[in-house]
Amino acid sequence: MRRIAGFMVGLALTAGGGSASAHEEHAGGTHEAAAEGAAQEQTLTGEVVDVFCYLSHGEEGLGAKHAGCATKCIKGGLPVAIKVGDQLYLASMADHTAANTQLADLAAQQVTVRGTVMERDGQHLIAISAIEPAE
Repeated sequence: MRRIAGFMVGLALTAGGGSASAHEEHAGGTHEAAAEGAAQEQTLTGEVVDVFCYLSHGEEGLGAKHAGCATKCIKGGLPVAIKVGDQLYLASMADHTAANTQLADLAAQQVTVRGTVMERDGQHLIAISAIEPAE
């Protein structure tokens, strides 16, 4: 349980904390791709999930039956991600802000997002530039 709690604190800091200062650091145009893989513009389709419930509740933390809880968790500031197959992509907006506001009402739904996908140390993130319900 401590491992999950520590992981969640790290994710929360990455997903929601300090977004204004992070954006200011990149204002000089020195934003570089992650060393493990060049950042690429991609389109992904998957389920909007709150990371805490996904990791702590297993399959019960996914799908329509979990939508109310997921919405509450995402609106409360917990990390949000897009689950595509077996891969989880942490979500932020392309302007270096948290994606919670834009994705909370889409919790447990399938969406298509476009943005820059980055990977480092086995973690995946999409900096979203466009969101729409999946067809």
